Amino acid sequence: MSFDKNKITIGVLAHVDAGKTTLTEGMLHTAGATRKRGSVDKGSAITDGLEMEKERGISIKTATVDFEWNSTLVTLVDTPGHIDFSAEVDRALSVLDIVVLVVSAVEGVQANTINLWESLNERKIPTLIFINKIDRDGADIEQVYLDLETDLRIQLFALNYADTSIPKQPSLISFTELDAHMSQKIIEKSFENLTEFDEDFFEDFLNDTLPDLLSIKQKGISQIQKQHLIPLLFGSGKLDMGIDSLLDAITSLFEINKIETASNSAKVFKVEYNAKHGRLAHIKLYSGYLKNKDTIWSQQLQKEIKINQILKRRLDSFESVGELLPREIGVITTSDVVLAGDVLGNTSFDDQYTKITQPVLSVQAIANNDKDYQKLGEALELLNIEDPQLDFKWYKEDREFHLRILGPIQTEVLKDSLLLRFNISAHFLKPKVIYKETPKKTAEGYVRYWMPKPCWAIMTFLIEPGAKNSGVQFDSKVRTSDISLKYQNEVKRAIPWSLRQGIKGWEVTDIKITLIEGSEHTIHSNPGDFLLATPMGILRGLEIADTELLEPMYAFEIKAHQDTLGAVSGDLSQMNAQINSPEFTGDNFSLTGRVAVEKAMDYGIKFSATTSGKGRIKLVLDGYDKTIVTEDKIKSYKGVSPLDESQWILHKRGAFKADDRVNW
Repeated sequence: MSFDKNKITIGVLAHVDAGKTTLTEGMLHTAGATRKRGSVDKGSAITDGLEMEKERGISIKTATVDFEWNSTLVTLVDTPGHIDFSAEVDRALSVLDIVVLVVSAVEGVQANTINLWESLNERKIPTLIFINKIDRDGADIEQVYLDLETDLRIQLFALNYADTSIPKQPSLISFTELDAHMSQKIIEKSFENLTEFDEDFFEDFLNDTLPDLLSIKQKGISQIQKQHLIPLLFGSGKLDMGIDSLLDAITSLFEINKIETASNSAKVFKVEYNAKHGRLAHIKLYSGYLKNKDTIWSQQLQKEIKINQILKRRLDSFESVGELLPREIGVITTSDVVLAGDVLGNTSFDDQYTKITQPVLSVQAIANNDKDYQKLGEALELLNIEDPQLDFKWYKEDREFHLRILGPIQTEVLKDSLLLRFNISAHFLKPKVIYKETPKKTAEGYVRYWMPKPCWAIMTFLIEPGAKNSGVQFDSKVRTSDISLKYQNEVKRAIPWSLRQGIKGWEVTDIKITLIEGSEHTIHSNPGDFLLATPMGILRGLEIADTELLEPMYAFEIKAHQDTLGAVSGDLSQMNAQINSPEFTGDNFSLTGRVAVEKAMDYGIKFSATTSGKGRIKLVLDGYDKTIVTEDKIKSYKGVSPLDESQWILHKRGAFKADDRVNW
């Protein structure tokens, strides 16, 4: 790794409505990338290129745009702020060098602010916090500063100060001109934070012999670069206040590492369909050099893919550039179906990070006009390539389309997208919670697949309940003289597919599966026999064991004014939530606990009304708990069930077609 100051990729992240896109447009205009400043309200924001984004006034997809500042090529990645589109943010995080986390001076720290910070902290991405909207009524910069330190558990160092003593006419004071504001709580706290990491400054602070402000700033920057302190700037994206300082900071504060290797290595962080260019894969090239017609190894596809064309986004359009240099972001077209998250080249990246949130809701999409049934399925398949977290399932036998979503806003956007992009009018049924199953007791599942010849796979599986949140465990006690290793490997490969639908229609987890007996035939057995037979044996064992349902749970954190404690506590009690004792800070209370997703998935709207929009509720998926089984929670098996052994065998041997969505 070595220092590279000439090219950086920055991300702008925020809770929805913190002014993120307005700030982004201000940065582009200030840097000279746009002649006219884009506006979210007028639908002219450069990074909100989709028609849906212009109409709704929110970012839905990540968007990239290049500009130059201080002799640095900056690729800016604007990301969605709404939690329902956090999968877009997760994918973008994998290619960012620096992040600007935007926080409103009015609303302050919000639920998704904390979610985003936790992801940034886990990934160790250098972050600068920009407190925006200092010109707005109700701006309280001191409280927001203190809340950031408390709620994010960080230590801040302010690189400028906002004088908001005259409402709607704030002024910014640079760090080296802070002499008249040294007694302000924000400045005092910034200095106190610096004392913890700089012994010389600690002595000066105690003895009231502080060095000049430029020297203090340099000391602060030194600790920022070590990621001991988090830099903070004040400003207003709407009024273009503090944007020069922000651009200076992101191009000079942090050292950016680069991969030292001659071979090509890149990450795919976004896939989209374009009317002119077709399927586009957005990549960041970390090392090497790519040009049109080059080939590169796809780790997901496990083969060489050919790059047909290399493009770059120029404001609201794509331009053919023909080549991509190290640390640049570009777009490639290829005949292969490359997915977001793919790594191109042979470099290994550590990307096993916690997702901001996980989908716990399932929806069914229905074409308003039955003649659009086929078109809808094909359109949803394309949308699933763009966002694999949708986990689209097309059950052709039942003529049903199912997707996983993060929240109800996502279905509204999907509906708009189907209409605007594919001219398909569709609607979505009410979202349903995604349950899971786990064995109720220990049982054995026996399968004998030996007719019609040639075939032979005989096995007995021991099915046992696993520990909570243990997932799926598989072991084999069968000797290789009874079932050879190559066939046992096929059994292991079939386990995930066998558990995708249990006897109540849900994915099976927290289960121990042991292959305890079995045999092969020297003439009639082949690998496909064990792939086919494994789901039959496991589902038979689950049927005998019976299963319990597991429902997803949220861990919640609530912060609001203490006047609303009674109402909020009452709401939580009605939802049968597990509530810990409240904690009080000033006029506010904090509550933590756990609640079923089914009970709480619509609570945010009521909570906002109860707290007049001033409370904060953070919901994080927190595992699964056992729940009461009722008829409305049970799903019928989609496709051909392995429990219908004759139909299953005929289907897998190609006697008829049905959609079980298994890619064997």
